[in-house]
Amino acid sequence: MVAALVLSAMAGDALAVGWVQLPSTYTVKSSEVAIPDGEQLGQYRRVIQPFENWTLICDESLKSKRRICNLTQSIVNQQGAPVFNWSFVATADGKPLVVMRVPAAVGEGAEIGLALGDGRDRIVARTDRCDATVCVATIAIGQMLRRHIQAGTDCTVTYGLPDEEVSFQAPLEGLFAALSAMK
Repeated sequence: MVAALVLSAMAGDALAVGWVQLPSTYTVKSSEVAIPDGEQLGQYRRVIQPFENWTLICDESLKSKRRICNLTQSIVNQQGAPVFNWSFVATADGKPLVVMRVPAAVGEGAEIGLALGDGRDRIVARTDRCDATVCVATIAIGQMLRRHIQAGTDCTVTYGLPDEEVSFQAPLEGLFAALSAMK
């Protein structure tokens, strides 16, 4: 509700002043940061740092001083719809992983191909879970991928949709600098 100041003329020159509640068509937009269980509002911080082609996102509990970061790149089509997203993350014990997301129409068990550099180095991942909007594949970061990250080479991503093969470039340029900033 919105309060409005109301002035009304009374008998003679006297004015009555008061507040009335008016229905509102506006509301406060909730935070886009989901607060994890056990955390309190104001005790959780998200820092977003842009790099060339990549975004570093770090969430930190101010109470426990625990910090979790990931590096993300999103690829969209000409209409602005997401066609691919990948995040470089670490497990609780520090193992580096790549989490890839493709449209749900790709389906569970489908291949996502990554051709690195000139295409001789290839990685094939399989989607292992899907929901109504995305399918997800997760791979470990091996020496070959590390080499291409350091070199900042391009990566050609391919996957199949029911009516077409999708292929596009996902640049690794900027990822090494962003990874260095995480340390």
